[in-house]
Amino acid sequence: MKNVYVIRLGNLYYKGRELSITNDYRYTMTDNLNDAILSESFDDVKKIAEKIGGKVYKINLEEVE
Repeated sequence: MKNVYVIRLGNLYYKGRELSITNDYRYTMTDNLNDAILSESFDDVKKIAEKIGGKVYKINLEEVE
């Protein structure tokens, strides 16, 4: 079994970070968990979640037959 973490803000999931025209970063979100970024590093995800005001959720991945 493996644990991964995802950031959730309301009904949206963290998808990534893009550079805008003004040389600032903006965070992109998605409403589909399949498009969200899943990370194995809790500390990295927690730092991003604190910046955007989201919460970190743990997802347990296990193989099914």
